[in-house]
Amino acid sequence: MKSNTIILIVVSVIVVAGVFWYYSTKTGNEPPLSVLSSENKSQTRFQTLVSGLQSISFNTNIFSDARFMALVDLATPITPETAGRLDPFAVVPGVSEK
Repeated sequence: MKSNTIILIVVSVIVVAGVFWYYSTKTGNEPPLSVLSSENKSQTRFQTLVSGLQSISFNTNIFSDARFMALVDLATPITPETAGRLDPFAVVPGVSEK
């Protein structure tokens, strides 16, 4: 037999075994996990997340602390630059090409 024929037979056996395994495990035939529609599920999940966030509180006393008020802005102003050439690969006038 040629090697192509052997490879074709092996691949065919693997495909048939995969199809048999898929149907024997009855994948895809399970009932839905819950009876809620997807809209109700997302609304319920959103309400759960919101209820978890409502219990979060932040201590804002740091903004009135003297150490925070003593912070200095060290930002460097950015001066506007002129735009470059439209085509950076174009020949520069006055420069000879070699």
